[in-house]
Amino acid sequence: MANKKSNLMKNTILLSLGTMMTKGLNFVMVPFFSRWVSTADYGTFDVFCTYITLMIPIVTMSSGDAIFRFSVESDRKEDKSIYITNGLAIDFFGLLLFSLALAGASYFGGWERAFPFWTLLLGEVISRYERGYLRAIKRLDIYSFCNFISAIGIAVFVTVFVRVFNMGLDGMIYGYAAGYLLGDLLIFVFTNYIHYFNPKTISWKVVSEMLRFSIPLVPNNLSWWVINVSDRTIINRILGAAANGIYAMSYKVPNLCSSVFSVFGVAWQEKATEMLDDKGKNKYYNNVFNKMLATGISITIAITSVNFILFNYIFDYKYFEGRLYAPLLTLSVIMSTLSLFFGGIQISMKQSKSNGISTVIGAIVNIVVHLTLVEFIGLYAACISTLISNIMVVCIRAYMIRDAVKLRIDSVNYVYILICVYITACVYLMNNFAWNIANLVIATVVFLFANRKYVISTAEKIKVIKR
Repeated sequence: MANKKSNLMKNTILLSLGTMMTKGLNFVMVPFFSRWVSTADYGTFDVFCTYITLMIPIVTMSSGDAIFRFSVESDRKEDKSIYITNGLAIDFFGLLLFSLALAGASYFGGWERAFPFWTLLLGEVISRYERGYLRAIKRLDIYSFCNFISAIGIAVFVTVFVRVFNMGLDGMIYGYAAGYLLGDLLIFVFTNYIHYFNPKTISWKVVSEMLRFSIPLVPNNLSWWVINVSDRTIINRILGAAANGIYAMSYKVPNLCSSVFSVFGVAWQEKATEMLDDKGKNKYYNNVFNKMLATGISITIAITSVNFILFNYIFDYKYFEGRLYAPLLTLSVIMSTLSLFFGGIQISMKQSKSNGISTVIGAIVNIVVHLTLVEFIGLYAACISTLISNIMVVCIRAYMIRDAVKLRIDSVNYVYILICVYITACVYLMNNFAWNIANLVIATVVFLFANRKYVISTAEKIKVIKR
């Protein structure tokens, strides 16, 4: 049990370090990007990224999850190679069909940004495939390192294309695509990928076996797209690209938080699968659940408390309105994290269909609420619909696994929840400098207390290094 806990922590830390460094660097670059392009162009770029995330599960048939789920059951390199190779075949065929469709749309529809869009999709598809591959061979350290190099590449390429060559929106797209492809290439090199690729193992039997597992996850992934990012499409159509640019900027803070939490979801799927037949799984699940909840809420409190610093002093003033939307979106992240926890248990039990049903329902709720409210409350509609739909997914998944896992929330987490609600309310009701500073102090105390074991452990390691 202890070893499995440490493995979960190790995998989470490995992914978190890479993700935090990557997202952190991207976050640092946001103030520059926001000044280099107009709000409309930034909003259009965000819509492009939204469509990319929509296309990935369709193009890949969510094969990355199948690569991991089938490979994790065997320690033999030869067995892993079979699923890694056939997963690539699925992705290649899907990318080929999409490329032909995109070429036709470009030729007959005259879409001038078809090729930039394709390069960005290519980088993302390869990156998604490699994540499943690296999870299968248990080399998450390489994933984290190459992600960070990719972020550096994005910063450099976007700066060159936008600032030096004045390529504007196209420069943003090509810069991100080049950064992703750089990271993808390094992963293939560092892992000696050629040793895991064996075209002789490609067979319809294996492909169909993987697709039977992964295809039910496609509606699930598409529904997450609806819940998390379809808001941009609705905003762009109804309120305009400039409003979408403001909303995209307000999402930068919670997105940073969400990226760190999603790392836990990746590591959690593996540990939930290993614990499936363990007699002590219920106690283990409860322990992980409450630690995850405490960490998630404390991080959300911390991020919300610095909301005034980001929008008052760091982001360009034309995005100032975004300060009103970031807190609600950050609250949605807590719900999204809980859904990852319950979803990891469902995937470990190979309940991909029930996993997908919950997200489809959440997606429907998201669209209905957003379209109902957007004409009346503008961008607030996107925030509220995202929060409500995430709550819906959590409730449904918790109900679905109620017989397999019995969970309870520790009393201290109820205190954290109350503080989180208070800090969020203050953004709207007590927006003055003195109050903001006081809340920042409260948030710091809560964060340090909730994560005291990790803070003490990190401090001790730093002392050892200094000696």
